[in-house]
This record gives sequence, structure tokens and C-alpha cells, in this order.
Amino acid sequence: MIVKSTTFIAFKYFFSKKNYTIVYIISLFSVLVLSIANFSFLTILSVFSGLEEYSLSFSKSFDPDLKLRSMSGNRLKITENDIQLIREVEGVTSVSKIILGKAVIQNGDKTEFAEILGVDDEFSSVILIDSIMEVGSFSKLDNYTSFTSSSLSQKLDLTLYNASGQYFVSTLSDDYLNFFIQPFNRSETLISNGLFRTRDDDNENKIIVSLPFASKLFGFEKNTYSELFIKTNGELNLAKEKIKSSFPQYSILTHKEQNETLFKIMQSERLVIIAIMFFIVLVSAFNVIATVSMLIIEKEANIKTLRALGMNRKEIFQLFFKHGLLINLSGLIIGLFLSIILIYIQINFSIISIPGLDVPYPVSLKAGNIGVLMISAFFISVFSSYLGALASRKIS
Repeated sequence: MIVKSTTFIAFKYFFSKKNYTIVYIISLFSVLVLSIANFSFLTILSVFSGLEEYSLSFSKSFDPDLKLRSMSGNRLKITENDIQLIREVEGVTSVSKIILGKAVIQNGDKTEFAEILGVDDEFSSVILIDSIMEVGSFSKLDNYTSFTSSSLSQKLDLTLYNASGQYFVSTLSDDYLNFFIQPFNRSETLISNGLFRTRDDDNENKIIVSLPFASKLFGFEKNTYSELFIKTNGELNLAKEKIKSSFPQYSILTHKEQNETLFKIMQSERLVIIAIMFFIVLVSAFNVIATVSMLIIEKEANIKTLRALGMNRKEIFQLFFKHGLLINLSGLIIGLFLSIILIYIQINFSIISIPGLDVPYPVSLKAGNIGVLMISAFFISVFSSYLGALASRKIS
């Protein structure tokens, strides 16, 4: 009965409309400040999640679900029978053979270094290459065609789809004694059939060529590759363990392990953002402490009446503690509601774009972000309400 009465009085003080006193106005201001703080908390976390997904989408364009390579990091020797056994592993849907290398690219009087990516016909099945094609569409390659990164194409002024736009691909000689006499070991010509964007469009020079072309260019022997790209049905860890049990001599990396540094940086940034926003909401909650303290002073006569009616100090403390919780809860609900509405509108209508780019600001509404906000709000609410209600114990 006492619990119900303290809750009833707390609601009465909070929703009172008879007297618009300075304390009532300050209470509304506290709700407004907390609403803005909680709104900002969830919105900023959602924007960060959107940017995180946007960044990782580029890594998925060149990094497969699983990557198999030699333990030593050198060339990978593996037979077709072993590759077929990997294809038959539960959870594996595609396997692509890859050859990597560095080469000098020349077009006229312009020269650049680039990373060569030799791929087989299953390459487009293991990664999302179509999602990063800017000009043209990804198709089967032969010994004369390639796809180049946009940055490299611009630096070399490459002509697309035309034999007149041939450019030279050369590997550097390993013979240091004759390097200045004959610097190049092998040289081949290619034409570009399309452009793709990379993670760092301005600095990354990449070329995708056919596997036989790369094998010839870099002198790879039969059944020798740089690594295997493996596509799974989503069960990464299960597929990894099964492949590892059959082929312990190879190193197998998941998508997260391939981008370990990127994931660690993003996780650190996320923790910093949460800490900053938690502090902002905490500072906003000091309004609640002031509001509850001022309400106690205003209601001093009422408190004495309640004491005369038999309510003890603990129950009076609970009354004002609940009042503080109501202010915090109102700020949380309003801020959460407004943030979800804004995020929904941005996801569906893209009303806000990145400055200088015709790209909508990426946002992602995740249950985890809402959970972080609610947990933070819970501790801050209890803390601020408790400190505010302490003033009730000083009234005799």
C-alpha cells in the first residue's frame, strides 16, 4: 500500500498542471535536455554502425569468407584433388584459385606500380565484385583483357575496350647484377574492359587478370597459387574447423581475421563514442539532481504533513527517488522515439547526404545500440535520482 502511495504522489508531482511553478518548468527542461542527450546517443551510434557497415562492404569485395594460404606465407602448392575435397566440405559453396604479385604498369610515358590479382572463373562467386564495378560489368577474362582500379586508370589515362588502349605489365628482374641493364623479367600487354573502385580510391592501384596470365607473368608452376578464396553458406567457423582438420598444413583465415586491424580500430572507436555519449547523458542528468532537490524544498510543508500521517523517511526518500526516475524515463522514451523515427526516415528516404558527395549518410538501427543506450540510461537514472532524493533526509 505504501509503495502504491509513494508512486501515486511521485506521478502527481510530475504531472501536476495546476501550478506552473519554477520547479515544474525546470522539470520540463530536464526532460528536454535528457531527450536531446538520449536522442544524440542512439543517433550517433547508429551513424557509426552505418559507416562501419559501409566500410566493411568494401573489404567484402576483395576479402572472401575464408582465405587459405601457406603457413610460411610463400607460394601455396595444392593439387586439384585437394581443392575438390575442400569444395566438398560441409558449408563450402565455392573455391577460387588466386595468384598475387606486384608489377610495373606503363602506358606511354606514364608509369605506376600495381598489385596484380590473377583469378579463375569462380572468382565472382566468392566475393562481391559486381558491387564495386564502376564502369562495365565483370566477365570472363582471357590472356589479353583485364579490369583496372579507377585510380590506376586515371593516373595512366587508360583507354577502355579498345586494342589501341594497350598498356604494358612488367615484373622486375631478380638478377640484381644485371638489373640496370635489363630491369624487367617479363613484359606482357593488356587492355582494360572495365573499372572498379577500391577501399582507398586515390591510392590503391589494382589490376584483375586471368589466372593463366598471372601464372605466366610471375612464373608460377602448375598447381601453385598464392592463396584460395573460399565462399561459405554463412557457417564460417564450422567450415574453417572442418577444412583445418583435413588440411592442418595450411593457414585458414576468416573474414574478420583477414581484417583484424580494421576490426580492432572500429571496436576501439565504438568504445570511445559510447564513453563520450555516456558522459554527455550523465552531465545532462545533473539537471535531474537539481530538479528533485528543488522539488523537495518546494514541498517541504507537504513532506511534514506526510510524516505526520505516518510516512517514514525511507518512504519519503522513495517518493522523490521515483520522481527522479520518471524524469529520466521520460527523457529516455522521447529521445529513443525521436531517434528511431529519424533513423527510419534516413534509411528509407535518404534525406541527409555526406557533404561534398552525392551519397546518403549510412545509418543502421541495431538492437545492440538500443541495448547500450538503455543500460546506460538505467545506471544514470538510478545514480541521479538517488543523489537528488538524498535532500529529503535533511528535512526534520
